[in-house]
Amino acid sequence: MIAAQFANPRGLLGRLVGRVMARDNAQLTRRVVAVLGLSGGETVVEFGPGPGVGLRLLAEALPRGRVIGVEPSPVMRAQASRRTRRFPVELVDGTAATVALPAASADAICAVNNVQLWQPLPESLARVMALLRPGGVFAIGVTEHAVLPDDSSAGRHYDDRLLPHLREAGFTALTAAWEPGGNGHELLVTARRPG
Repeated sequence: MIAAQFANPRGLLGRLVGRVMARDNAQLTRRVVAVLGLSGGETVVEFGPGPGVGLRLLAEALPRGRVIGVEPSPVMRAQASRRTRRFPVELVDGTAATVALPAASADAICAVNNVQLWQPLPESLARVMALLRPGGVFAIGVTEHAVLPDDSSAGRHYDDRLLPHLREAGFTALTAAWEPGGNGHELLVTARRPG
């Protein structure tokens, strides 16, 4: 039951899970945002922003840009809205598989602790690729404790499972690095849409 709340937070327990996510994923979220190398005017989409920690960091880094959060959980959209209320952040109900944003409209895309839940993963990655402008960067953060669809954890070798899917989707310039973090060991993956 708790694992399901991390996958799709709902109700009172979902609100508490959001607080845990905000705390435990903060370090990885900062790494993900930093690796995007933003200059201040880009359009960035975050998939599964949860309680909005990453959206706030993105909004602070993009004073002339556009920040869009795509989040299926109403509980998380509410927390993200409160956390970013002083910024012009757009929150959209959806997932990587269902998002209805224009093709080639994002300079960068990121996701923290949710790409491992994307179903179906190949089609979701194809949509992300289509959403990115040529040369755009995709940054993914996954902790070893991230919940998988079968309620198990991603583990320390999740990159071995993820990178082949990114290559199949057409992403290039792949990097993957594990580091100790606030939620166990944390994987940071970057990929680019070919320019």
